[in-house]
Order: sequence, then structure tokens, then C-alpha cells
Amino acid sequence: MALHRKKIHLMLRLISFCCVTGIFGATNVLAVETGEYFYVQGGHEHGRLNVKDGNFTIDTIGANDHTCSLTGSMKGKSGVVSDGGETCRVAFSGGNGVLHVGPSDTDACRSYCGARAWFDGLYQRPPAACTDRARTGRIEAAREAYTRKNYGLAVAAFTSLIDQCSTYMNWIEADRVRSDLALTQYHLGDKAKCLETLAPTTAMQNRDVDETFGLPPANVIDYQSTGKAILHNAALCG
Repeated sequence: MALHRKKIHLMLRLISFCCVTGIFGATNVLAVETGEYFYVQGGHEHGRLNVKDGNFTIDTIGANDHTCSLTGSMKGKSGVVSDGGETCRVAFSGGNGVLHVGPSDTDACRSYCGARAWFDGLYQRPPAACTDRARTGRIEAAREAYTRKNYGLAVAAFTSLIDQCSTYMNWIEADRVRSDLALTQYHLGDKAKCLETLAPTTAMQNRDVDETFGLPPANVIDYQSTGKAILHNAALCG
């Protein structure tokens, strides 16, 4: 009789363990964390992923201002997009504010994108200091310091913004901030640092191409004022 009770007790423990394991397993499969993620794939691609209430949206902009736009539902770490046409299935992996997103069916998902845009790759949730609102405020504060000719404060503000937030900026915004920083360094008499700051910009990387900076037509229009300001500042520092 005692042996029978021990067997029952052991079976109950095993059942309890399996149930708990199942619960934790389900939790692991569940979910992509709610929030806004920035596309950090690099180059001229940029965009956003928003996850909320079991749904997601992805909007990215690629070369020549071609776009991707997807809205779908999520179950675990799988997403489904269907607008009555082809069904695009999207796989999500990762966590802790960093997600890798990729299509499970490339051909079906292409119908949601322009010819020169894509959405697969790495997305990150920005820290509080690098959200759109925070970056806008920091840029305004840095430019105000520049206007007051407090160049030391402006350099520190622009530099910290680039160091902390360039991953979360689109390529034109990042080049614009570098241009502002370089001009401020020029006013401090540091021409070498000015040129070093401008070196990674699209304008400087492609300054010998022509006035298009090696960009497709729509991007030339988007970038023109920023590119010209960078070349002007480079001439001052050169």
C-alpha cells in the first residue's frame, strides 16, 4: 500500500513538472515584446516596426524612396500579412529590445515592397535618449548653443548625440548632425577634427562622382541641401 502511494505521489510530481514546463515553454514562444523598433540594417534603408496587441506594422524606405508597408497579426514569433492577395509570412527572432525579422516566403512578401526596398534584417528598440522626440530636442539644444557661440557646449552635445544615437537615425539625419558638428569644430579652430567628422558622410564618400553623390534621383533631391552643406564645410576646413 505504501509503495502504491509513493507511485501516485511520483506521478503527480511528474505531471506538475510537465505542466509547469509547458507553461514556461508557451511563454518563451509567445512573444515579441510590445513597442517601437528602429530598422538598423544600415546603408540607405531605414524604417520602423511597431508591435502592439498581437499585431504588427512595418514601414521601411529604401533606395530612391521605394517603400515596404506591411500590417499583420502575430502568433508567438510568427506574423501573417494578407490584404486579399498573396499571404506574406514573417518570422521574428531575438528579444530584449533586439529583433531579427525575415520573410518565410520571399516571393509572397515582395509584393508588399517596391523594387528597391526591403524589410528583412535587424530592428532595435531605441533607448529613451534616442527616440524621435528626444533626438529632436537634443538637436535643437545643440543648435541653440551654437547660435549663442557656446561652441564647446555645442560640440559636446552634437558629439554625444552621434555617439549614442547614430544607429537610430536615418542616413540623412546622421549626415546633417555630422555637418553641424564639423562646422562647430571649425569655429573652434580644429580643422583636422572637422574633416575627420565629415569623412564618413555620403557627400564626402562620393564627392568625386558628380552633383548626384552617386545616389538615385529621389535620394538626390532628399539629400541635396545636406550634401551641399557638407561640401561647403569641408572646403572651409580644408
